[in-house]
Amino acid sequence: MTSEQKTGPDPESYDIGLRVGTFNLRNFALPDFQFYPNLDAYSADEYAAKRDWTAQQIDKMNCDVIVFQEVFHIQALEEAVRASRTMRNAKVIGRDAVAMPPKGGLVPQVAIVTRLPLAQEPIWVADYSDKVNITLPGHDESIKKITRAVPHVTVVLPNHVNLHVLGVHLKSKRPDYLNTEDDSNPDDLALATYRSLMRRGADSIAIRHYLNGILQRNHEPCIITGDFNDHAYAVSTQMIAGSGRFGKSFYDFQLFDAMRIQTKNDPQRYVAYTFIHDGALEVLDHMLVSEEFHTESRHQIAQVREVYSLNDHLHSRPREASDHGQTVAQLLFKRGEMI
Repeated sequence: MTSEQKTGPDPESYDIGLRVGTFNLRNFALPDFQFYPNLDAYSADEYAAKRDWTAQQIDKMNCDVIVFQEVFHIQALEEAVRASRTMRNAKVIGRDAVAMPPKGGLVPQVAIVTRLPLAQEPIWVADYSDKVNITLPGHDESIKKITRAVPHVTVVLPNHVNLHVLGVHLKSKRPDYLNTEDDSNPDDLALATYRSLMRRGADSIAIRHYLNGILQRNHEPCIITGDFNDHAYAVSTQMIAGSGRFGKSFYDFQLFDAMRIQTKNDPQRYVAYTFIHDGALEVLDHMLVSEEFHTESRHQIAQVREVYSLNDHLHSRPREASDHGQTVAQLLFKRGEMI
């Protein structure tokens, strides 16, 4: 039995339940707003249908904290949250889409909604550190900013422990063409795809640098979740997780895939997927957790009880629905277990 298969302590010794989720909304914008040149704006009725469907999914998730991706208008998210039953009084942390140079197209943002109190003001992680100096092919200047800024909130649990939650939406695999390139040219396609890969990797480095400052010698639990736009073992995902061994500091720096370390894991009962591409079932929406959730860490104060996805809508794909499944993790904490 591997360490990832061990069940850990009896779950009855944990009496504080918490749910954290991630939800890619798919182009959540107000009506009559052209969010992409090749897609029609929502009519008033289409927007209302999307808002109501989103509110219903929020209620199905029934989470204490949810990270949302693809927010064009924070007002749209606020209206969906207020239309829900389970989070209508929750705090919404987010902002509208921003223009991304050099092309200037709008980039939807990541938001976090929480019904737990905040320990401090939210932080937006937007800039690369001075250690990152990467220039994309065909560009004159190095990358300065993360493609989608990462919101970082610190919530206070009922046992007075601070929990760090970060939301992420990495660059997609969609080719990143220059204005001078032709999408029918296979050479240009290869270079544009590589450009997207470089940006996803560079963003992952920047996020990992920020995480190091949170994780090192700090035994407050941490979760980073969202749309990683690649599978759990992709290089970009593993860079954020900090995979690799660092001697005695292995647990101090690394994050662990909640799906892998959940204690209620039954592969024959449940097959996870959050996205369907050309008929293939994929998991792009991940949740990485710190050592405080790992059964083999001496600093464990919590466990990942179960991770599951709401994905039935992926097979019917109505316009108001998301093209991603929603991932929910049930977490259990020890009451009064202070770090």
